[in-house]
Amino acid sequence: MPGFLTGIETRARQAARSAAFAMIGVIFAIIGLGFLTAGLWIVIAAYEGALIAFVAIGALYLILGLGFMALGRQPVGGSSEAPRPAADAPARQDPFVQIAEGFATGMQAGRAARDPRR
Repeated sequence: MPGFLTGIETRARQAARSAAFAMIGVIFAIIGLGFLTAGLWIVIAAYEGALIAFVAIGALYLILGLGFMALGRQPVGGSSEAPRPAADAPARQDPFVQIAEGFATGMQAGRAARDPRR
């Protein structure tokens, strides 16, 4: 049992470390996005004016936001339908029923093997 708890503790530490690094990465990405936005605003404002810069950057973020929202709505598997079992596949049963059926099949096979008439 101590090995089991040690494994859980190790996985929990790895998950916490991974989450911390991911959060730090997100923070740096947001800071970088802020600087890129400021730089883009300066470039557009210098050539076209402040109003065009606001509209262009706002449209850019709107398109990015809508794109990410659309990606978030898609199911992970790519298909919206649940996978259907094959027609020849047996229906899922209780494991105890499957064990009993296997036992009965084995008993019949054993009887058939001992019976000299077959």
